[in-house]
Amino acid sequence: MRLRPIIQHCVVAGLLVLPVPSWAVGLGRLTLQSGLGQALAAEIELTSVQPGELDTLSSRLADQATYSNNKIDYGSALARVRVVLDRREGRPVLKVSSTQPINEPFLDLLIELNWATGRLLREYTFLLDPPGFAATTAVEPTAAIPA
Repeated sequence: MRLRPIIQHCVVAGLLVLPVPSWAVGLGRLTLQSGLGQALAAEIELTSVQPGELDTLSSRLADQATYSNNKIDYGSALARVRVVLDRREGRPVLKVSSTQPINEPFLDLLIELNWATGRLLREYTFLLDPPGFAATTAVEPTAAIPA
């Protein structure tokens, strides 16, 4: 009896029943375009976006309860921060902005994405430098929060 073909068939059959990884929307770098004492202006890259996901995607700053549940301070400046889906050079990005100046030097943003097949919560912590102090700053996500 030849075992080699049987083993090969078993391996192939086993691979066919494994779950196929599904790539989902991700959040990349936050690029800060404003400074301390200015209205917040930043962009966050959207990564691994699959066709059709943008149709059901919604984005927002997490609510106070979510901040509290994750032991993150909800600063008073966050009440004025908005997150909207936009496009830059044909690629989807999140625009993070405020209508009034931000005077708190450190911000903890907890960004929430929801779409038809998933949910993502991501924390960004960054320092707002005084205007003219530094060039545009890119910030990596601090942590992925289990949804």
